[in-house]
Amino acid sequence: MVSAESIRAGFGGRFGGEPSVVVRAPGRVNLIGEHTDYCGLPVLPIAIDRATFIAAAPTADGILRATSTAFPAQAEIARSAPRHQSEPWHQYLSGALHELAAVAPGRGANLFIDGDLPAGGGLSSSSALTVGVISALAAAWGSPLEPVEAARLATTAERHAGAETGGMDQQAIALGRAGNALRIEFLPPAVRYVPLPEGLAFVVAYSGQDALKGGSVRDAYNERVVGTRIAALMLADMLGVELEGTPLLGNVAGIDAAGVMVVELPDQMAPRNAANAVEANVERVIQFATSHFDSARKVPVKRYAQHVLSEAERVDAAEVALAAGDLKAFGRLLNESHDSLRNDCRCSTPALDKVAAAMRKSGAFGARLTGAGFGGYAVAACPPAKVQAVVEAAVAATGGPAFEVTASDGLSFA
Repeated sequence: MVSAESIRAGFGGRFGGEPSVVVRAPGRVNLIGEHTDYCGLPVLPIAIDRATFIAAAPTADGILRATSTAFPAQAEIARSAPRHQSEPWHQYLSGALHELAAVAPGRGANLFIDGDLPAGGGLSSSSALTVGVISALAAAWGSPLEPVEAARLATTAERHAGAETGGMDQQAIALGRAGNALRIEFLPPAVRYVPLPEGLAFVVAYSGQDALKGGSVRDAYNERVVGTRIAALMLADMLGVELEGTPLLGNVAGIDAAGVMVVELPDQMAPRNAANAVEANVERVIQFATSHFDSARKVPVKRYAQHVLSEAERVDAAEVALAAGDLKAFGRLLNESHDSLRNDCRCSTPALDKVAAAMRKSGAFGARLTGAGFGGYAVAACPPAKVQAVVEAAVAATGGPAFEVTASDGLSFA
């Protein structure tokens, strides 16, 4: 079992001496509200009882040295030149260093990383790593951060790694509360806690297919970001609304006619054609933190927008169902979310469909993919008495792993 004591021992075995700080950064499961955060629309995740631990101690040489039990290749990154890391997990360390460039310049650190949070996409292991590393380094360098600030910096740090994330994962990890989901709003930013009713348990199950935030998965994710930006730009033009900055569906979702006019959006469109059609600067659509999307590449527009707008409504309905203790209604919303993710957002896979169906059939109230999709994990909401049957059905469907998770506290120092 991973604990603060085992992390301290691991640090001593690798680097000698004692770490000055140990941070616990939990994973997260998004209950509902998928592909909505980068559109400025709400989400409803929980922090979970599996986590990544980071032990850190400062050094004076300006070098970050990090060892992880989950990944090969020790990182050794100069703070003066943190970019261009070849190992995927090193890119998150590089992003963290970039965001902490002004904190204790010239200082380095030794990090030892361990935990029981599986990688593979869906449980936000990369965000747990980034939030945890930023918090551990800042504290080790004498400038500890409030959790909300660690989440903000981690969101930007992950964008340096190439995925234009919306900020849900990082806030859930930093701000989670045991026994509660978090209703996270983005326009304007706000968080409120949603108590989880008795009689509700959660099982997560691996689809057998990795969905790490890199390569083709990153490209597929970013395509959906661009598709929804095009939709926002065109809906605003139809509705006679002026949008400033990056166009987000959250800027128009509250207008009654938006849900009706979404059917008039094109099936596919290239960003530059959309920008020309409404006389807008295409950079508003294709600009990412560290790159540009191909302005000539056609992307789906109508389907992505249909998913996002309907998913935001499901978040509202799910919160109402939880408050009322209507677990069957909550389960139906999970199923509807999965159907929309498969049919409109097109980020499910046959393996995710199979494991979600198996968990429903074994007694879950409902089940859906969790995370960005393209592989990774699914989550089922079920009665506590059905947990073992749901776990067994999931393992039989895909080979596992599958296990129960509970809503946990967020970022902490151990």
